[in-house]
Amino acid sequence: MAHGDYDGPDRPDKGKEGGSCNRTLCQCAPARWYNHGSYAWYCDDCRDQIYDAVGRLHWERDFPNAGHPMFETREMMNARGRR
Repeated sequence: MAHGDYDGPDRPDKGKEGGSCNRTLCQCAPARWYNHGSYAWYCDDCRDQIYDAVGRLHWERDFPNAGHPMFETREMMNARGRR
């Protein structure tokens, strides 16, 4: 199920790590990608749709000193924290 394919109630784990995707009308799991802008977790497909070339450009322009990409997996955040 991709973004826009779901029309029902939100699951209790929506937007939580490993739960259902945070994007409206998407309930895909597992939500593996943390969005540092919305402070929520997204599935692989929605992450790719949101963080396309335009999304990357805006993140890099608006947050040049962030030191991390807009979306990260738990493994990426843990590796960055060990540096």
